[in-house]
Amino acid sequence: MQKNWKIIRSVAKESLRLFEAKYNYLINPRNEKEVEVIVLSGNDAVNVMAVTTKNTVIMIKQYRFGINDYTVEIPGGLVDAGEDLLIAAQRELREETGYSGENWQYLGKIAQNPVFQDAYIHHYLLIDAEKTHPTEFDEAEDIQMIEMTLNEVQEGLYECAFQHPHTVSALVLGMRKLD
Repeated sequence: MQKNWKIIRSVAKESLRLFEAKYNYLINPRNEKEVEVIVLSGNDAVNVMAVTTKNTVIMIKQYRFGINDYTVEIPGGLVDAGEDLLIAAQRELREETGYSGENWQYLGKIAQNPVFQDAYIHHYLLIDAEKTHPTEFDEAEDIQMIEMTLNEVQEGLYECAFQHPHTVSALVLGMRKLD
């Protein structure tokens, strides 16, 4: 049986670049003891599985600071405060790849990292994406665009070639939609 954890108080600790760190003090319903946990609060994010008119998937190779390495993933990023989710997905795709299109589908959302974050990642699928704009990278981005066939994407999923979990969940949802 699921029990609710009661938050007694929440204390903001530090503002980080992408997150606000806070400590929550809760009562564990199993034993009625108080526990202290850290939660990173931040904006939701979006990512896009963009399928081109040539039936390839637009992937990016991007440097990731946490693992000090490049990952192959789908384009995406944070939603600006007050920004519509679809507008954010369209902006991120255009900025990181120069692609855009009209046939957008919402695939769903998952928690970014429910262990210690309170935000979600929203997945989108774009069919018939076309190159329409120059790229506009942020100062901290180093991105290379890659096109993969649907078969290569499927094999990449089976072989754990995609190290970003948000890419994996979006591709699973997107590939299912394309079946």
